[in-house]
Amino acid sequence: MKKTFVIAIGMLLITALALAGCNLNNGAKKTGGQGVVVNHALARLGVLAGGTVVSGKLEALHSANVVPKMAGKVASVPVEIGSVVAEGDLLLSLDAADLEALVELNAAQLERVRNSDLPAQQNQAEFNLANSEALLKTTEADYQRYQQLFSSGAVSSQQLEQAERQYLQSRAACDSARNAMDILLGATIPETIRQYEAQLQKARADFANTVLRAPFSGIITAKNINPGEMVSPTQPVISLVNLDIVLVQANVSEDQVNKIRVGQELNVKVNSVREDPFTGIVTNIALAANATSKAYPVKIQISNPLHSLKPGMFAEVILNTSDEEGIIIPGEALAQDEKGSFVWVVEDGKAARRSVITGQSDGKDVIIKSGLAAGEDVAVAGTEPLQDGMKVSLQD
Repeated sequence: MKKTFVIAIGMLLITALALAGCNLNNGAKKTGGQGVVVNHALARLGVLAGGTVVSGKLEALHSANVVPKMAGKVASVPVEIGSVVAEGDLLLSLDAADLEALVELNAAQLERVRNSDLPAQQNQAEFNLANSEALLKTTEADYQRYQQLFSSGAVSSQQLEQAERQYLQSRAACDSARNAMDILLGATIPETIRQYEAQLQKARADFANTVLRAPFSGIITAKNINPGEMVSPTQPVISLVNLDIVLVQANVSEDQVNKIRVGQELNVKVNSVREDPFTGIVTNIALAANATSKAYPVKIQISNPLHSLKPGMFAEVILNTSDEEGIIIPGEALAQDEKGSFVWVVEDGKAARRSVITGQSDGKDVIIKSGLAAGEDVAVAGTEPLQDGMKVSLQD
């Protein structure tokens, strides 16, 4: 009897363990098969108060990445990041000793030709050319010799740069003397004067291009060059921004675009700066919708004398609109891609993408004009991995 009782107890334990195993397996399947968990909200019929909110980011009205007009070695950069500059202030200067000497040489040649006869000018030009060629030959030989000495460590970099400068200056002088000789051969006095005037004008223009000045007043936000480095016309060296006026570009719908006008004042909220809205003025309304978003870009300028508004800050523009009745959903449930606006509707435990047309928004909720009915369940958060037909579970 005792033996039979023990056997019965053992069978009961085995059965209980088997049933528990079945229950555990069934629970795992249920957990693993519930799909993506999403927050949700019911679409409801209601009225959204006037004052549609559209968002955008602030940007400076005037900003520039400044580049030099010619290549060369930097002589000085008298500004730093954060420096306040006025229009026309010096930002950068290049080493221009050879160009400055060329300006003086051309000016002297022009003065001589204006004050003397042509034969004397031709004789003087021949003499100048001979001297220039002789000097060029000497400075070129010296420069080559200094390059060899520098490679062996016998001279300093400053001595090598001095030899290079003398060579470049003599080469420029020789080119100028050769041009002068070409001009004078067979020329008349008026023609010679015109040629020298053009040559002097070009030399002055080249010399002027060795300095870089601020195109407008503002603050230096980046400096990418230092004295002694080489620059080129394709390399931005300094970034300049003017924060006196900032603008925000917002995208408005086709229903809203004809309700605003250029010159209209609108409230713009920048919550990271203060709670009270700033006053902005509409300066530009696009005549055509963006091909991707189907919305119309609008630019609003905001006066910023204290420079508290910074490029990149998030801004909300409040449009002056009337109340609108329709289907209301949370704004965070609305998504957008190249096909337009859409929401994820939960139907029979599965996600379904639904294209919608939107109305106005108050920054929190948005009106859905078509594509959605009252009472339908829309996913609000956790929608990134969703695909059509994917199983979902609603999180209360």
